[in-house]
Amino acid sequence: MTGEGSALAKRVAISDVAARAGVSPTTVSHVLSGRRHVSEVTRARVRSVMDELGWEPNQLARSLRMQRTQTIALIVPDITNPFYPSVARGLLDVVTEPGYQVLIGNTDGSSQAERDLVARMVTRSVDAMVFAGYYSKASDVTAAVEAGIPVALMGGRRASPGIDVLSSDDLAAGEIATRYLIGRGYHRIGFITGPSGDGPPADRVKGYRRALTSAGLRFNSQLIVREEFSRAGGTAGLQKLLELRKPPRAVLCTNDMVAIGALDVARARGLRVPDDLAVMGFDDIEAAALISPALTTIAGDPREQGRAVGRVLLGRLEETGRLEGTAASLPQRILFAPSVVPRESA
Repeated sequence: MTGEGSALAKRVAISDVAARAGVSPTTVSHVLSGRRHVSEVTRARVRSVMDELGWEPNQLARSLRMQRTQTIALIVPDITNPFYPSVARGLLDVVTEPGYQVLIGNTDGSSQAERDLVARMVTRSVDAMVFAGYYSKASDVTAAVEAGIPVALMGGRRASPGIDVLSSDDLAAGEIATRYLIGRGYHRIGFITGPSGDGPPADRVKGYRRALTSAGLRFNSQLIVREEFSRAGGTAGLQKLLELRKPPRAVLCTNDMVAIGALDVARARGLRVPDDLAVMGFDDIEAAALISPALTTIAGDPREQGRAVGRVLLGRLEETGRLEGTAASLPQRILFAPSVVPRESA
């Protein structure tokens, strides 16, 4: 290349390549890094423009492809809920040995806090991200996907490009829990669910309704109450149900912390559990087996879920470390099968 040509190449920026190729600078970065799938047609067009402009981004491509912070972000809605520390423990079980650390962010279930935290994690150049919102959606992690960061969504319904989904089979969980209670002789069953009619809690309610219908029992909307995903939410929810003219004989709670709050109310009111009132949760956190009466629940095995997430993300990170031009494998959706853990409360 002549001296004049070299000077021209040095003045060419990634934005120039993008403009000439009719793509975004982000797409050019993806072509260089191999961190996201780009069609062969687009890839060839970008390469052609690079040759035409005499741009030699070999060093940039290598740094984009191999530069790592050895950090995986874990974004959770409530770090005080024992489910999420167990997920973190499982994630660490898998990613620590390969040299990754986990950076945990808490959102208190705020949608704005979720978006802000995803953006901050992108700015920190994390290598991968686990997003575990109460109502996880692909749109929540758009910034990470656009940055080429592999994302695992916990609790979402549908995998999409750049996003793997790992979740409990919440529809089946709600159905199995309700059938269990019906089989134990409880026919008037309340449900303390989350504050929004969306996401995994809504699927559990759908399963509850399906089980009632299958058993020939009438669904009563008065027996559904919406509260926060917390112990306080459980106390408030059961108090509302007990104020009904005809209160339920059993109550399903959308997670174990809510169920523990319901047990607090039952104990305070002198109700015998499960004789006067059965209480059942979801997730099988460690505390479920330690309280009195021990909590009947649906097993979620959060530590194993964390391990599964770690294995998926390590696989994605291996893909992004391969030679550019390697297409990423299709996104996965992994469902964890629910099962009843019978104890004393139901």
